[in-house]
Amino acid sequence: MEQKPLHYDGSLQLDSSLTESVVNEPFQMTDEMRVSIGRNPYSVDTNE
Repeated sequence: MEQKPLHYDGSLQLDSSLTESVVNEPFQMTDEMRVSIGRNPYSVDTNE
């Protein structure tokens, strides 16, 4: 079984040629992103 199937836990054996395409750019977290991540999306916001 050369090519293993994709499992739900993500344990797929990838070729080295596929993993070389990862971009290593610095990530900048803004205050707007931080606020969006930090709140509950299902709660009703009274400020709007």
